[in-house]
Amino acid sequence: QSISVRGSVVQSGALRPQFYSSDNIMMTEKVEGTPQPVEVEGSPIQQFYQDKCVLITGGTGFLGKVLTEKLLRTCSGVSQIFLIARPKKGKTIHQRIDDIFNDPLFAKIPAKARHKVEAVEGDCAVPGLGLSDQDRCLLVSKVHIVIHAAATVRFDERLSMAVDINVRGTKEMLDLAREMPDLKAFVHVSTAFANCHLQEVDEKFYPPPTSCENLGQLTQCVQPELLDQITPQILDKWPNTYVYTKSVAEDLVLRYSKGLPVTVFRPAVVVATNSEPVPGWIDNLYGATGVVVGCGTGVLRTLQCDSSVSAQIVPVDMSCNAIIAATWHIANRSNQDSNHNISKEEPKVPPIFNYVPSPEKPITWADFMSLSYTHGLQVPPLQTMWYICLTLHTSWFMNKLFVVLFHFLPAIIIDLIAMLFGKHTNLLKIYKKINKFSEVIAYFGTRNWDFKNSNTQALWHSMDSKDQELFFFDMSQLDWNKFFYWYTRGVRLYLLKDDLSTVPQAKK
Repeated sequence: QSISVRGSVVQSGALRPQFYSSDNIMMTEKVEGTPQPVEVEGSPIQQFYQDKCVLITGGTGFLGKVLTEKLLRTCSGVSQIFLIARPKKGKTIHQRIDDIFNDPLFAKIPAKARHKVEAVEGDCAVPGLGLSDQDRCLLVSKVHIVIHAAATVRFDERLSMAVDINVRGTKEMLDLAREMPDLKAFVHVSTAFANCHLQEVDEKFYPPPTSCENLGQLTQCVQPELLDQITPQILDKWPNTYVYTKSVAEDLVLRYSKGLPVTVFRPAVVVATNSEPVPGWIDNLYGATGVVVGCGTGVLRTLQCDSSVSAQIVPVDMSCNAIIAATWHIANRSNQDSNHNISKEEPKVPPIFNYVPSPEKPITWADFMSLSYTHGLQVPPLQTMWYICLTLHTSWFMNKLFVVLFHFLPAIIIDLIAMLFGKHTNLLKIYKKINKFSEVIAYFGTRNWDFKNSNTQALWHSMDSKDQELFFFDMSQLDWNKFFYWYTRGVRLYLLKDDLSTVPQAKK
């Protein structure tokens, strides 16, 4: 089965594109119909964060930045936020934090709040987290809340590196948390796809593919080249090293968190902001966003994807709100369990929250493509390779045929013509990367999962009306039309760096 964005995808989606305002509207404008945070201190969750010190790993990443901004803006009573970071691309950790605060994402944060964020040099991929003795003592003595969001999210990451960051790094964080005398909550950010080999995924722990001890010994004893060769056999039912190591890490959390206030948060594919602090903010090309950019620029012409299956995407700001609420819950767990039936398992088992669009707000890939295409046409990028024409195939063979015809052959021809004129385009190399990206995400675009989320729903209903307004994460209220209206504009503005004032020029 094949389906084209220019044809039946636009017509077959259950969701119909609607337009909400002119194309030159400022991105700082509020999204109508979406609960907006109120600058009020005194809600139960705000009171919980009052005078608390928070440690965030992955704080310089996509989700970590949104989480940091939200805490500073809405939980202004927080005393300090530590971000574990490492020098990168010639920049010190302090320069990297300065860069974060220069991002439009932080435009609403007053300058006086900057001093609350402190960078601590460390690396989740090395023993002891790469922390100095002084910094470790500082964190142990001051931190009340740990949100462990650091991970390598590359699906094609080498197994040894994925194990070091996603598995050993998690064990190191639990060891660090156990030393903290005033620890109130530890949130392990996993993924909804940690158990993607199962069709039904409940909010509970599942048997891992192997133990963290066995996996650690394997990666230490086997030569890197040989390990790369046997990785497909090791992964077995898991499609890539990311979800495989996340599954092992969840089991590690279950086994090594005894006596600690721990919870596991499993988001689906995290994409742009819905409304906070601005709608449509995005800073990476991972997963679904890569499809939006590839399609919008005319580069991506074919993709193996079943248009009838659900696109498991969630906005990053709503995900962060759910994390903040889950942190509050685990710190007050005994009262929450008795009143709201969150996690009916044995009390010592950490509760798990699946944060997914379905069943409250399902969106199919047909809807995803239709809304991306229709809203994207209103704000085309300045530079495009071809006119938008993306064909989806459920058949692996048909997709490969289209890859050859519409990706590789045009790339070879253009590269040869450019070479004749003394220019160097290297389009074939680009398409090889695109093909690798397409192969990696095909697994998730051709399958349906039945994710249970009773814990997440119970968490939402356990919050009072003020907190529900401040920390909005109810997927059943999300308007996908509005979301994609801003998503496509955010991609243009924040990723492609095309100001919306250039839309008329791009449409010519």
